Amino acid sequence: MLDACAPPTPFILPSSLDLNAASLLREGLLVRLEAGGLELEAGAVERVSTPGLQVLAAAAASARARGAAFRLRGVPAALADAIRDLDLAAAIPTEG
Repeated sequence: MLDACAPPTPFILPSSLDLNAASLLREGLLVRLEAGGLELEAGAVERVSTPGLQVLAAAAASARARGAAFRLRGVPAALADAIRDLDLAAAIPTEG
């Protein structure tokens, strides 16, 4: 039996958030966003480029516009550095 109060299963981000991953990432996040908020686990991310960050920023903005949650957890240094270097901290909020 499903517990309605249980937290959603996190969406596990791929190891590479680059141009090749951007369209699949976008599709996956849209499906999750339709079902409610976004809880993302970023621990596996090793490489980041601008298209991946654009998808994350758009997902966060879409979640905010819907009044839904956006949680990006387990952010490794590569992703945190890219977010900071491109001044996207306000657009892509992170936790831990």
